[in-house]
Amino acid sequence: MDILSLLLFLIYSLLILVILVYVSPLLSAFIMILAPVASIYILPVKAIGFFSIKQFSFVGGTVPVYNIHILLLIWSAFIGIVAYAEVLTWYLLRETPAKKAAPAAPAGKQAGSIVNQLKEFPRKLGKILKGEKPNSKPKS
Repeated sequence: MDILSLLLFLIYSLLILVILVYVSPLLSAFIMILAPVASIYILPVKAIGFFSIKQFSFVGGTVPVYNIHILLLIWSAFIGIVAYAEVLTWYLLRETPAKKAAPAAPAGKQAGSIVNQLKEFPRKLGKILKGEKPNSKPKS
């Protein structure tokens, strides 16, 4: 394995990781894609030569692994982390609806009994299948 390639991928991964943690996941995704693409536009011969360096092979030389494969592995790992960070950020920052006070149960029924929950299940399931919220009032 070429030690220069390993060092370059290590620095590239650490740079992306630092930007991901301390600055922004979207900026790290942008830089992650922009750096190799810019290197191909600026120095096409050297960049293509670097990405086509064979690092090792499997199964007695029949499955070669080049630098481009290692770059794609790094991209897939970090894009998964960026997507997870964005979804988690969205979920944590969204506003939750205010909780309403539960209506008083009629005198003959207990609000939380299993029998009442089983009776309400088909109605709630029907609302869900129609695309309505299960606790909403019927449309007039």
